[in-house]
Amino acid sequence: MTSNSFPVFDGVSNKYDNNTFYGRYQNFRDITDPSTLFATEKDLNQSKTLLDNFKKGLVDPVKHSDELWKAKKVLDSTIHPDTGKPIFLPFRVSAFLPINVIICAGLILPNASIGTTIFWQWINQSYNIALNHANRNASNTMSNKQILEAYASAVGISCSLAVGLGWGVNKLNIQNKTISSALRMMVPFTAVTSAGIANVLIMRGNEMINGIDIKDKDGVIHGKSKEAGKSAVYKVAFSRAATSFPALLLPPIVMGLFEKTSFVKKYPKVRMPLNLAVIAAIFNTSLPAAIALFPQESTISANSLEPQFRNIKDKNGNIIKEFIYNKGL
Repeated sequence: MTSNSFPVFDGVSNKYDNNTFYGRYQNFRDITDPSTLFATEKDLNQSKTLLDNFKKGLVDPVKHSDELWKAKKVLDSTIHPDTGKPIFLPFRVSAFLPINVIICAGLILPNASIGTTIFWQWINQSYNIALNHANRNASNTMSNKQILEAYASAVGISCSLAVGLGWGVNKLNIQNKTISSALRMMVPFTAVTSAGIANVLIMRGNEMINGIDIKDKDGVIHGKSKEAGKSAVYKVAFSRAATSFPALLLPPIVMGLFEKTSFVKKYPKVRMPLNLAVIAAIFNTSLPAAIALFPQESTISANSLEPQFRNIKDKNGNIIKEFIYNKGL
């Protein structure tokens, strides 16, 4: 073990046990850590060089384990696992937290006009489209037409839901303020969650239609599977819904408690920065937790795949019972 009680770097294992939810949560905290956004091109090249030298046996993993783990963190949060190329900075998962703090603040603005509601739903879905595309399983490509169709569908769904649900709550004319307030809080959550799920299904629909690469434990790719593609997309869609739930429902509740304090009543201007701090704190936990619901390198039984993937043998002549695929983020 290293001085930080992490296992000695071996180039294969994760820092934490990926077979448990807590282990995946800790691993994804590294990937979603906003501090990695400050890594320069020089840092990235140095990390690559260090890990390459480790693979060549030129770096002692015991003496330099901490440095190796840091290098892996930089690469994992920056490089796409399929393409091996850097993800555009705003669309890295590590940028999700700071950017969505601003977006969420806009989505939960009190007494927002229809124009304001549509604007923030458009901003949110535009960002989600870019994030989904940047972190997709890259074994399938999308045409510009498919991207535009996905974009228009997701924005249309989110804006329609947000405006329609808001209008519906107003038409109900509920006298009980508690019930009315609760329903109003549900409007952005329902709109964002529904549109987020639709966004993933539409944006990554080609993975379900054309399939994604599946490989064995030795890394040998055996073809594209539609069943694996469906599994990947459904898992990501569920994770996105899980991310939205606490980030949009909890801040209004927490802020309701803060606004009763004498400090906030005395200094009302602190409401917005306090609200942003609450959203950031919740996202800091909910984002890695939602992603960690399923391993990024997920497995699927051969029996759950198409018939052509059953009874395939690995390089040692053993029948492959389980395949691996990248579900994306």
